[in-house]
Amino acid sequence: MKLQTRKRIFYVFLLLFIVIGAAVVLFAEGWRINFSTLEAEKAGGIYVRSFPDDAQITLNGKPIQNQSAFLSRGTFISGLFPKTYTLTLTEAGYDAWTENAQVAPSLVTEMKYAVLVPKNAVNVATDTAAVGGFFEADGNIVVQNASATISWRGKVIGYGTIVSHSTDLRTAIIRTISEKTGATTYSLYDFTAATSTNLSALMRRSGIRSTPTTNVFIDPYDDTSIIVQTPAQIVAIDSGTRRATIIDTAPIGEAIESPIAVSPSVMAWARYSSASSTSQIVAYDKFSGNTIDSSLFIKGPVKQLAWIQNGVLGILASDNTLYSYNVPNEQLSTIANDVKQFFPTADGTALAALEYHSLEVFVFPTQGYYRFDLPDTPDVQGLIWYKDNTHLFVEYPGRIAFLDLADAALKNLITVSAGTNASYDPQQNALYLIDRGQKLLQFTFPQ
Repeated sequence: MKLQTRKRIFYVFLLLFIVIGAAVVLFAEGWRINFSTLEAEKAGGIYVRSFPDDAQITLNGKPIQNQSAFLSRGTFISGLFPKTYTLTLTEAGYDAWTENAQVAPSLVTEMKYAVLVPKNAVNVATDTAAVGGFFEADGNIVVQNASATISWRGKVIGYGTIVSHSTDLRTAIIRTISEKTGATTYSLYDFTAATSTNLSALMRRSGIRSTPTTNVFIDPYDDTSIIVQTPAQIVAIDSGTRRATIIDTAPIGEAIESPIAVSPSVMAWARYSSASSTSQIVAYDKFSGNTIDSSLFIKGPVKQLAWIQNGVLGILASDNTLYSYNVPNEQLSTIANDVKQFFPTADGTALAALEYHSLEVFVFPTQGYYRFDLPDTPDVQGLIWYKDNTHLFVEYPGRIAFLDLADAALKNLITVSAGTNASYDPQQNALYLIDRGQKLLQFTFPQ
């Protein structure tokens, strides 16, 4: 072969090397040829993780291979030109999930919590045909029927209304109102020992008279401690020793308001003064028995108190202003206005403020924020956080809906079922409710 021919071959291969190498580099950097425009564009992608993880995936109507496996729980769709795509997830037994996914150059749009809502429920077997009320703990169901008979595992444990129960189903407080005399009695039922203790008798020793409005509940962090609150006093009763300890007594001219916030170590409540029309917030150390802060005064009565995070108290005032109060720093901040109720997550990472005209969600500490104009917002009665803290159950009169916080357009605001008395168990990932036929239903969501 002549030298000139060899040089030509060399330069051809060199040119091919440069072209192919450049193409490989550009391809690796996300550049693609858009044949609809015949222009080079940087591509992006979509990552979706579905629940259930084997859901069928379509993008703009075209099937996509679900890549979920043992080591990879989601699906990555690459090589997408920048624009808005319609992503749809379907699975037998679930409502379809559809969302718009905006793809940007060189970026991956993540949808990590695409939860499909189950269509079908299990009718929970109970010993009563008509369920008037219930509570559930780790799959154990305690039912109250239409005649106020309370039963557990086919055994009658009392009559009346359950007003509080421990999270581990060890004890429950039952309120009974006599049809003949109208007298109110509170009793503590022990599920392990199958015994009942007359709490009203213990309350009388502290000078507290049992009434239908007496605030009596089990400390959610110490099921041996019963908290009793009236406008005049707060008393703690030890269910083991039967000893009562007075925690607070309202000064003359003041009344202890019923919202009480309880954390593992601190309780907080408000004393309302009619003379000054202010509420004094009191923070109390449960272990030392000392008041650790009483410096904050809020105008008007307090509607709701709840711990948002460790040491940070949520306060809903009578003018519908929602505050956060850092107890150690004695720092008060305004979160929102026009608030009807607020619902912090169990881990303190987010708070949902149900307002009279909208829903606002605040995420900590990233300062994330969502706002929704829900259908029939004034009718919403309550919210329940789903276990991933990115969804909410929305309680309407007679029905329960499921809201995805990433669903700004409310495309996936799906009614789970008609029903009332919704209760969610995050360990079982199941929603319980009473349907229109007064049957107890269980909707199990995908893990």
